[in-house]
Amino acid sequence: MATPVALEQAAEDTDMSAECASEQCSEAMTKLVRYSLNGSPDAQVIVAMAYATGDGVPLDHVLARQHLKRALRNNDERAWHIYSRWLRDGLAFEQDAERADEALDRAARHEYAPALFERAVRRFSETAADNSLSVADLELAAEQLHKPSMYLLAQIKAAGLGVAVDTAKASQLYAFLARSNYRESNVRLQKLVGTVDLQQQTEQLSIAYVEAIAERHRSSDVQAMEVITVSSSTIGTEDFVIDLVEQLDKLRTFDGRSTGSRIRGQVCGRGVAQCRVIYNAAAGTISMGGTVRDAVEGIGW
Repeated sequence: MATPVALEQAAEDTDMSAECASEQCSEAMTKLVRYSLNGSPDAQVIVAMAYATGDGVPLDHVLARQHLKRALRNNDERAWHIYSRWLRDGLAFEQDAERADEALDRAARHEYAPALFERAVRRFSETAADNSLSVADLELAAEQLHKPSMYLLAQIKAAGLGVAVDTAKASQLYAFLARSNYRESNVRLQKLVGTVDLQQQTEQLSIAYVEAIAERHRSSDVQAMEVITVSSSTIGTEDFVIDLVEQLDKLRTFDGRSTGSRIRGQVCGRGVAQCRVIYNAAAGTISMGGTVRDAVEGIGW
């Protein structure tokens, strides 16, 4: 069972205000409904969240459920994570904790960072002799630069909670997070390494962490640093929805007029060159039962 360290990590405030209130965004959302019906998993996830919250479309849990089921049939990892939250909370579906756990496991099998983080928190206990399963999930998510996972992993390794103490790894994690002023990372880093040449130490430790990831994935340091840039970016739901529609318009894969196959298209954040960033790992954790932004940013539980 999750205990205070994990619960602190998972208790960020949720913004329940509408994010898609302008006429342009509402028109874009109407297009996304069509793209969802024509098979776009990206549209299906966003439209499901929109109907569940009444953001850009009328509140309608029946339609939310229908669009989410379409994304589940496309085996979308974000959809499985949202489904697990809705089952757990009894939103749009009958409450069912067992099925919620199964859906969460399925999202985690896709190595979807927010799902890995949630599963780690649910498994973690400060008093457990062995938290290796939670740590394994957090390490997978941390390699994707998922900041909530990195922060919790650093706390666990620094304190040796059910794992061996690893201050070197904890320092690297805190250093990476401190460069974007994530929560209390700078303060926690100082406690581990002291204040002498702190800025230089922070930079060196952060680079060491990224280089270790790059080495494991046999990628270049340039590619790794590009990920850092992406993870620190933010974009609002309204801009995201409009951008997504523009990309799907260009693809013409899900507009109902294409004669080609309806294979999942690439949109911003999923491989299209020269796209604006749409996923925000910098904002912390937000309830997947909250706003449309929760789904489009893919950042938390």
